[in-house]
Amino acid sequence: MNKLRQSLRRRKPAYVPEASRPHQWQADEDAVRKGTCSFPVRYLGHVEVEESRGMHVCEDAVKKLKAMGRKSVKSVLWVSADGLRVVDDKTKDLLVDQTIEKVSFCAPDRNLDKA
Repeated sequence: MNKLRQSLRRRKPAYVPEASRPHQWQADEDAVRKGTCSFPVRYLGHVEVEESRGMHVCEDAVKKLKAMGRKSVKSVLWVSADGLRVVDDKTKDLLVDQTIEKVSFCAPDRNLDKA
């Protein structure tokens, strides 16, 4: 009876650490190296921050941007080994051209799903 019960139990798939799955990110890495990695985004603007690390810094920056009341701009974020570029989707104007050396971190906002 015990063998029958064990055979009917669902088995969880074995956990494989992310470091052991380099193939999963291979396409993204190739796209970044080629400069073809892009994401559709809504550009809120930019603000200067006091610190260069921490989730609270990103969250405070988003609050400031939202408080300004400006409309977000439909844009495309291009990620390359050299830097980050944000291009207006309609007019194709360059909104941001940031070298990768100036980027210290990136973090999601815990209060807003889309930030």
